Amino acid sequence: MAKSAFSPGEEMNSEEMASLEQFAAATMTKVVTSQNDLDTRDRVLEELFNWCKDQNNIVILKSGVILSSDPTSRTVQNCKSLMLSKGMHPGQVFATTPSLISLLLASSQEMESAQKQKGETTNTFSDQQKHLRDLVYEAVLQHVSDIHIQVRQAYTKIRMRQHGELRLYAEWSEKLGREIASVAFNKETDHATSHFNPLIPQDASMPLKMHGKDIRLRLASVPAHGGFDMVMRILAAGEERTSSLEDLGYTNNQVDIIKMALKLPFGAIIVAGPTGSGKTTTLASCMEMVEATQKLYSIEDPVEKVVEAATQVPVNTEKENRSFASMGRAALRMDPDVIILGEMRDEDTAHVMVRASITGHLVLTTLHTNRATAIITRLVDMGISPVLLSDSSVLRCLMCQRLIPKLCPSCAIPLRASPKHQPFIADWEAVLGAAVIDKARARGPGCPKCNRTTVSGRTVVAEVIWVDEEGRQFIQKCDTLGWEKYLKENGWQDFYARAIQLISEGICDPFDAEKVVGPINPATKSTIYKYS
Repeated sequence: MAKSAFSPGEEMNSEEMASLEQFAAATMTKVVTSQNDLDTRDRVLEELFNWCKDQNNIVILKSGVILSSDPTSRTVQNCKSLMLSKGMHPGQVFATTPSLISLLLASSQEMESAQKQKGETTNTFSDQQKHLRDLVYEAVLQHVSDIHIQVRQAYTKIRMRQHGELRLYAEWSEKLGREIASVAFNKETDHATSHFNPLIPQDASMPLKMHGKDIRLRLASVPAHGGFDMVMRILAAGEERTSSLEDLGYTNNQVDIIKMALKLPFGAIIVAGPTGSGKTTTLASCMEMVEATQKLYSIEDPVEKVVEAATQVPVNTEKENRSFASMGRAALRMDPDVIILGEMRDEDTAHVMVRASITGHLVLTTLHTNRATAIITRLVDMGISPVLLSDSSVLRCLMCQRLIPKLCPSCAIPLRASPKHQPFIADWEAVLGAAVIDKARARGPGCPKCNRTTVSGRTVVAEVIWVDEEGRQFIQKCDTLGWEKYLKENGWQDFYARAIQLISEGICDPFDAEKVVGPINPATKSTIYKYS
């Protein structure tokens, strides 16, 4: 995946990190790598903010704590002298990473700018807004996709989903969690017309300007026993480059099929997958491949990735005349060549997809299913007849994708050298063979390059089907089992086969692959299961 546009500078190498850890050991402290390591009430000292900004490797907090990415430098001594000259008592010195220094300085400056623009003078609100912006900014730096705020009677837990995995970020007071949620819904959203109510489900979208970049967040909250949950999904920044299908993880053969479908004048291309599997990103990549001479309308909720070549139309599911179906019908009257339906959520939208296909338009849309062949089952369940689906004007290309974590190349270890993988190697070897196991790799101990997460991002594992004439016969009979057998006989690659390929290339840990495609076990490969 592309490197974030919010990266504060070059990443630390292992020697620099070792130097910080050496200082921490000598002073019996620890290296501060995240705001989670700091008191949530402690802020950057405003009086010396400009001085810290000029040094670029040091931050002074209101408590007197000094954070430095070069703690043995002369700058730290100068800092203590400056604080004493102003009647301030220097606190303890902690080693920290350049990225955290940059984050604290940048978020403090952004907060000051936001206060000037909005004319805010209340300290309580400023603190809440600063907490929110700090939280979002650090999530963006760490390539987090979702921020989970879990508020209960006695505490607030903040968890971040990074590379598909939820990690605990911080524990706050119950009061602070409620204040953050109120600020997010009441002050920062696009249409902050009603007060945040934790007793009912609510959703909204929120624009923020962070470090000179415009980003959007999608907010959702639901009541829970003893409090509520709020999730903030971080949408792409406006200036981010759209990744190609190859960058996302599609194979060359799969990309050739998708390109072939995109060159057709009419028909439907459907991208399926579970929630959070990157369907919108794949759809944006497909949109970039549409010919410049064609008129493209995209119906979305909300608009997540800006595509210059398209007319992107936001929908409002709370209003009947602004739904996916109604906006899709409106787009058909605008002389389009290609129509993107962000998601098929109901029977009306599915019928719009079929109508657009058979009236000479190329349609791209997404659906929630677990397999590419299951798209047919889902569409039939939504009221589309199998006879209509088997028409050569309708379905052209079916895609289904999931995401698997990629191993950090710097700290991954050979699979056979991993103690926690040993009990399973015999089963895997029975299915994959000794040669694959010899080349396979596993998650290592973590390193500075992967921020101790052991992974370097995620890659798509996908099924892509070109709907040929034989396939239409299976669609008409709703025979998905027979269809999959026919596809495999002709060299089709399903999730399982693609995951095994990634394992053999040392890109994915077998444990991670099993979470996505199921157990790699001889029993799961047998035609008949033996119960004894």
